[in-house]
Amino acid sequence: MLRRRGRKSGGLRRRGRSELSGDLLLAVGVGLALGAGMALVARERARRRRPMARLERFAQRGVTEARRLRDRGAKWAADRGDALRDGIPVDEIGDSVAEYLESARESIDAAVNREIRDLRKAIRRQRKRLGV
Repeated sequence: MLRRRGRKSGGLRRRGRSELSGDLLLAVGVGLALGAGMALVARERARRRRPMARLERFAQRGVTEARRLRDRGAKWAADRGDALRDGIPVDEIGDSVAEYLESARESIDAAVNREIRDLRKAIRRQRKRLGV
């Protein structure tokens, strides 16, 4: 494909081999996952039981494990939250942000003043040219 200059969103992007092979691997992985799921469903149907019972059991185990990990993570955060919060230099961060804002404000003021001065000069030149 061609690559145009300008905005990335407006132009065509050149796709490299690594991107194409990654897409291919992703498609293969999705196909394998879907095929395995369908094989499980078909096997369950052959047994004359509810076809989704096995998948439901696996899902329930996953939910139980997720809850256990959530509780463990919440406990860890509660135990170590104060120590983490005490280690953050809030005052220093506030001071540095204030300094950045002040320097940005000064830069903007200087740029605006230069533009105003240039515009006034341009207006004077135009008036002189027009004879006003």
